[in-house]
Amino acid sequence: MGLMEDILREKIEPLIEEEGVEMVELEFFEAGSASVLRIYVDKVGGVTVRECADLSKRIGDLLEIENLIPHRYVLEVSSPGLDRPLTTPADFKRKIGERVKIFLKEEVDGKKELRGKIKGLEGENLLLLVESSGGCKDEEKAKNVPLRVVTKAKIMY
Repeated sequence: MGLMEDILREKIEPLIEEEGVEMVELEFFEAGSASVLRIYVDKVGGVTVRECADLSKRIGDLLEIENLIPHRYVLEVSSPGLDRPLTTPADFKRKIGERVKIFLKEEVDGKKELRGKIKGLEGENLLLLVESSGGCKDEEKAKNVPLRVVTKAKIMY
């Protein structure tokens, strides 16, 4: 992450957290004659278009008042999207109760792919109600899956 991204994150993140929302990602880059500041936000249950618009207004006001970007820029505030992979402990925490498909770099109980419902996090372990291989929810078993072995996780719809 560059120095400008660090400065922007330091100024913007508290404003976002005041709204009960988490900054998932911040990108700042040059795009032609202007810069682009792209901010992804999320919360348990997801964020609405209205919440993104309100945050965009507040962030834009802050950027102008403090003259944080002294040249032309485009500000984009949005949710990370439905297909964004879960990668951090915060991502998994936000999605407690959701069904996921998890790909593993090491086998857990002889499998490199698990499906189930996120029950929570315990230290560096994901607590997962794993579905039987037939996808039968009646045969769910609780498993501790070390986050270090998870290569990719996606919400199942």
